[in-house]
Amino acid sequence: MEKELSKLEQLKASRNPLRVIDDIYKEANEGIALSEDYIGLLKWYGMYPHINSENKEDKKYFMKRVKLVDASMNLEQLKVMGKIAKDYAQGLVDFTTRENVQFHYIQIKDLPKIFDLLASVGLTSRMASGDGPRPIVTCPVSGIAADEIFDVTNLVKDVDSYFDKNEDEFCNFPRKYKMSISGCSCHCCGHEIQDIAFTAFKRGEEVLFDLTLAGGLSKSKQIAYRANRYVKEEQVRDVAVAVAEIFRDNGNRHNRNKARVRHLVNEWGLEKFVNAIEEKLGYKLEEGLEEPEITPIENRNHFGINKSKIEDESFVGFATIAGRIPGEDFVKIAEIIEKYDAKGIRLTTRQNFIVYGVKDDVVEELANEFESIGYAYKPNTFRARTQSCTGREFCKFGITETKTYANKLIKHLETKFPDFKEYVMISVSGCGNACSHPQVADIGLVGCKTRVDGERVDAYDIQLGGHLQGTQKSKIAISTKVKVPATEVPSFLEKLINDYESDSLGTANFKEYLTKVEIS
Repeated sequence: MEKELSKLEQLKASRNPLRVIDDIYKEANEGIALSEDYIGLLKWYGMYPHINSENKEDKKYFMKRVKLVDASMNLEQLKVMGKIAKDYAQGLVDFTTRENVQFHYIQIKDLPKIFDLLASVGLTSRMASGDGPRPIVTCPVSGIAADEIFDVTNLVKDVDSYFDKNEDEFCNFPRKYKMSISGCSCHCCGHEIQDIAFTAFKRGEEVLFDLTLAGGLSKSKQIAYRANRYVKEEQVRDVAVAVAEIFRDNGNRHNRNKARVRHLVNEWGLEKFVNAIEEKLGYKLEEGLEEPEITPIENRNHFGINKSKIEDESFVGFATIAGRIPGEDFVKIAEIIEKYDAKGIRLTTRQNFIVYGVKDDVVEELANEFESIGYAYKPNTFRARTQSCTGREFCKFGITETKTYANKLIKHLETKFPDFKEYVMISVSGCGNACSHPQVADIGLVGCKTRVDGERVDAYDIQLGGHLQGTQKSKIAISTKVKVPATEVPSFLEKLINDYESDSLGTANFKEYLTKVEIS
């Protein structure tokens, strides 16, 4: 008798986990307990088991990511997300640096109801995670910002739709494949840390996209290379697909630590990789030796009240507190959107959000109402630019808890330094995988352990001096090799700011100071 294949063996044989995973919906609907094989496949639907320090692995609960194709949620989608947060996620919701929504405390038994709710408003968690193309990062004010270089909304939807419709070919990569497509004038998408990115610029009246490859953080951090090629609008999808095919067919499937586009580019060399793209395309891309002028990271934001290119409309950028949104706030956000007849919200790569489609004559009232429930549209630097990963609370890699910690840290610093106006990006990461981008922050706090009086305690490795500004001027933060106990980090940062205000070491600003100061 022929041996029956396990679900994981079926996955390897078919190369399409989405087909195998269809059974999950059926069995969850029938109340059937899931096997270990099923648990492993759930990530293709954005599901990961909760891991926390007290209960270790509790398979009753999962984290669930929802895919936002263009970073946006309209009013009806907000209402559904609020219902999921309240009814199925114990009110815990996070915004991610890839402009998606993350629920917690999701149970398998509730999947059919959640799938139906999402589908009713055109949302999905399908391919929100897993080893395939991740949701495309794009500018949250595409199509509405008066100063944008190019509206990439249709391009983003076209590329996403292609990968979705051709799932057989693209849903089982060596590992995740991250891309950005942006026409933003302030380069808010962070193209320097994507596997592949298309960054719009103007050459006279013509719009082209600068192609960058092989960026990424985690433990094998690397700023992207310019491919020295310019891409036309009609070529973007073809190039994205060509790179995906090359990675799928040649990426390292034996070692997940080496299973990213950057490792393949480094192994082959940039020239060979670009030649392979053009062979796939069947034509040469335009040579582009000059990098467009790129906005420094400190000027990449969309906060405050901004006039839209759409007549009689504005959009407003708001800050969260390190990306965590109480479930009841989703409901309040929807209520305010409906009250002022706005169109919806869009998420940013900094775990913040903008409200779009706001009538000019009510925009200040709307902004003030959001402020009254805790979302500032003129945020101080600590609230605006501190972000954190999921942390130990819900991630198996997390060494330290991050979300509540970052909340307390922000409030401590804004209380101690209410008049501090300088730019500083602080990133709190529960481990070295860098989901909150500590390696490109001014101050990166990377979770670790240290000993205090012989006892192992939570601590943070202090990294300083990260920066993004194109492929030549970007810098990975440098570890100071100093591990500060978590309880002492607030006072450590307090001293750092006080020392700067006492003696700036001849630097022009705090950001520059952090690249000069010696920590011991």
